[in-house]
Amino acid sequence: MKRLLIACFTLLMFNQQAIARDFEGAYAVYGAGGESCKAYLESMKTGKKQDYFIDWTIGYLTAFNVIMPNTYNILGESDFAETQGWLQRHCNRYPKQLYINAAIKLTEVLYPLRYQSGMKKQAPAPTLKDVGKAVK
Repeated sequence: MKRLLIACFTLLMFNQQAIARDFEGAYAVYGAGGESCKAYLESMKTGKKQDYFIDWTIGYLTAFNVIMPNTYNILGESDFAETQGWLQRHCNRYPKQLYINAAIKLTEVLYPLRYQSGMKKQAPAPTLKDVGKAVK
């Protein structure tokens, strides 16, 4: 029974998309999250609306830190530039996908690498680079 509860809890933690939706499986998306990955890539390429996507991503990651239990910093040892590289590779692979879905996938990849505490001394943690450059 204890193992079953742990398994259920683990599944719930890694499937926040399902929890955060209404009874029809939908949720409201604001700002750049409602744009396509193709629009994101174009903005990174041309510089137009680049701040729109970057600011939205910073807000999304900050909100993730605030809302998720045991999450001080979802980036862990990774830096923001690494996350942008990951998002660009992901969006190159899935240009029709909504940008919010790319951001959700990023947080799923980063979750095991996150800082759970703001304590100054922590064990060295792996980074997004350690997970691999390939988009899963």
